[in-house]
Amino acid sequence: MDRAVDASAAQEGGIRRVHDGVDAHRRDVPLDRLQRHHRCYYIRRVQAAHVPAEERMSPETDLARRGDVGITARRVALSLAVAGQGIINLLSALLSHPPSRLVALRHIVPTQVLDTSPTFTLLAGALLLVTAWGLRRGKRRAFVAALFLCAVSVPVNMLKAFDFEEATAATLLMFALGVSADAFRVKSRVPSLRALRSRALWAALGLGVYAIAGCWFLEARYGGGASIARAVGESAYRLFGVGHETLVLPYHLGPHARNVVRWFLDSLGVLALTLVVGVGIAALRPVRHGGRHRLETARVAALLERHGESSVAAFALAPGTDYFFSPNGRAVIAYRFESDALLAIGDPIGPEEELRPLLAAFSEHCAERDWSFAFFQARPERLPIYRSLGWRALHIGEDPILWTDRFTLEGPATGDVRRSTHKLEAAGIEARHFVPRSNPFDPAKSEGVLTAELRHISNEWLSARHVEEKGFCMGRFDPHRLPREWLAVAWNQERGRAEA
Repeated sequence: MDRAVDASAAQEGGIRRVHDGVDAHRRDVPLDRLQRHHRCYYIRRVQAAHVPAEERMSPETDLARRGDVGITARRVALSLAVAGQGIINLLSALLSHPPSRLVALRHIVPTQVLDTSPTFTLLAGALLLVTAWGLRRGKRRAFVAALFLCAVSVPVNMLKAFDFEEATAATLLMFALGVSADAFRVKSRVPSLRALRSRALWAALGLGVYAIAGCWFLEARYGGGASIARAVGESAYRLFGVGHETLVLPYHLGPHARNVVRWFLDSLGVLALTLVVGVGIAALRPVRHGGRHRLETARVAALLERHGESSVAAFALAPGTDYFFSPNGRAVIAYRFESDALLAIGDPIGPEEELRPLLAAFSEHCAERDWSFAFFQARPERLPIYRSLGWRALHIGEDPILWTDRFTLEGPATGDVRRSTHKLEAAGIEARHFVPRSNPFDPAKSEGVLTAELRHISNEWLSARHVEEKGFCMGRFDPHRLPREWLAVAWNQERGRAEA
């Protein structure tokens, strides 16, 4: 950007802090020969089925998209089948069964096993519904869980009441999943001991305390005597289907007491099922982002020197930015990670021939970890590359750019700017520039007082608008970056201080 500058400041009619166009008075001024409007785009990846026919894709991309469509179709079909199996398990566990089957089964299987089988069938059904959601997203962990749950569903359905139909459906589904293993490669978040201590463990302990204390209280309140051992046994039976009923309560209870007992005992099963489903959903969350190359700013700075052409490229060196390099290190994508999404800062930085392979590798890297991504303020020169990959572009705005080699204040087109300039000159305001490697800003010298003045101007600007300091691709006051930035200061010669 050595030949062009942002035009939003040039159209401002007074002294103020210029903040990347915020509060700039944009007017329809015919400056065609002095400036141009650089269109900015928001690029995002879309699913193969949503790519419009008019988007131009390369033959390689089109072939890959066809493969993606096949994988997506298998994921959708199997997720629906697994969801159907989960619903079958839930209905099978909740609905009654033919007495003849139960009578015949009690001669073969112990009663305790028969009483436990419906509980495990219910849990397997609920978890199958959760894994169906994960299968739709291609989760490998959901695939393994679905295979395990289908394998468990076969014996528990048989032991529950000789349910050959449900057991056969689970067997066929397990075979269909096995032959489609290649469609499920998306990783999930690795469980950490810290997360288990802070969330799942506390939830499980809370449920256990609630169940045991509640059972003990019911027996003490309505049974005339309480036992911790019987409370633990009843909790295990209600939560996991293990054992049998142990609470000792009078047979004849009043309506209010019966309602309280029934409500509490029923709540244990609901809470246990909710906890299991919640843990299942948490296990399928996207991979945790650990920060890949945040210390590689020197490499990025070198690439910016050679290939930094975007108006937001300088923000690639901002704190909190991470990087995705090409295998040979000749190109990089600078991005910020927020809420399981990677938002790239402008276009990739590097030579033209490196961009498309880099973008393809970046897309695959995000897909394997279940991250979404987008490119903010992409330039129109790069749209053919994005479209060749089947991605969509959304026009979000325009960057006004002034060509400094032919800019002039003469003529009616710049009348407002010319009058503002004359007013500033009459007031004794001059522009002072600090350019890196030529006349850099040095806080250790006399500019140290100037740093405090600039900070005061910035704070006044923020206070007047009741906002906080900007981030991401917005300009902000950072004294540590001043020596590396082209800094322009409006200096009041009479008062000997900075005005903007």
